[in-house]
Parts: sequence; C-alpha cells; structure tokens
Amino acid sequence: MAELALTVLEAIEFVPGFSEEPLWLARIEDALRLVNQDLAASGLCQTCLLRVQEDGPGLTGNAYIETWNGHTGTGQGIFPASGADPVTALTAVAEDAQDAVMQALWSVWPACPVHQIGVNARDRAKAAVWWCAGDGGHSVTAIGEWHGH
Repeated sequence: MAELALTVLEAIEFVPGFSEEPLWLARIEDALRLVNQDLAASGLCQTCLLRVQEDGPGLTGNAYIETWNGHTGTGQGIFPASGADPVTALTAVAEDAQDAVMQALWSVWPACPVHQIGVNARDRAKAAVWWCAGDGGHSVTAIGEWHGH
C-alpha cells in the first residue's frame, strides 16, 4: 500500500512542503538563529524574521527572510526541501537573509575583513561558510561564527 502511495505521489510530481515535513521548517528556523548571530557579531543590532508563504491549506509555500524594516530578498526565497539537511538549510537561509539585509542597508553585508568585499554563503566540504572570492577564494568563517571578524 505504501509503495502504491509513493508511486501515485511521484506520478503527480508531489513535492512536500513544511506542513508535511515540519523538521525542514525547524532546521530553517535553527539556521536563522545562526544568521542572526552573525548580524549581531557584525555590529547590526537588529534581527531578521522568518516568514512562510501559505499556498492553500497549511504551510506549503516557500519561506523567506524579512528584515527589521520589512525588506525581503529579491529571489524565490527558501524552498521547503532546503531544510532536508542542516548545511543546505543554513546556506539557503544565509543567502536569502544576505539579500534582504543588503536591500535594507543598501550596502554589502557581510564583508571579508581582509579584502573588504562581500562574501557569499557556500557549502564547502559539507560545512556552511561565508566565502570570499578575494585572492582565489577562501573561507572567512562558518556561518553563525562571525565573532571577531
């Protein structure tokens, strides 16, 4: 019976949302806590909020980050499946938060302390890091550990 149900779901191209996979939403919420730590460590005293679009019954839409003054990113937000593993969740949340924060500040955030250029969220060796493209590229720090940079 379960095999038949999976076959039917696959045939209709069903993609689970946060309602069907609440652990995914929990991982994304945990990831935002780490990104907010980086905001504070970089000198910004405001925090970002997590919002989830509701497409029909339950939480089936994408999540997105909203800044303290209502700015959001310019992309599609954070797909529910991004919460399937912690590194992907953290990278996706950091990317969306970075976009929203830069919209709010009209400035690069965060910036590499060595090269003074913007960094990007990346999955490097199964860890979510802030990555700088300066001098051939290097990891600045793990996302959530901006302290002292």
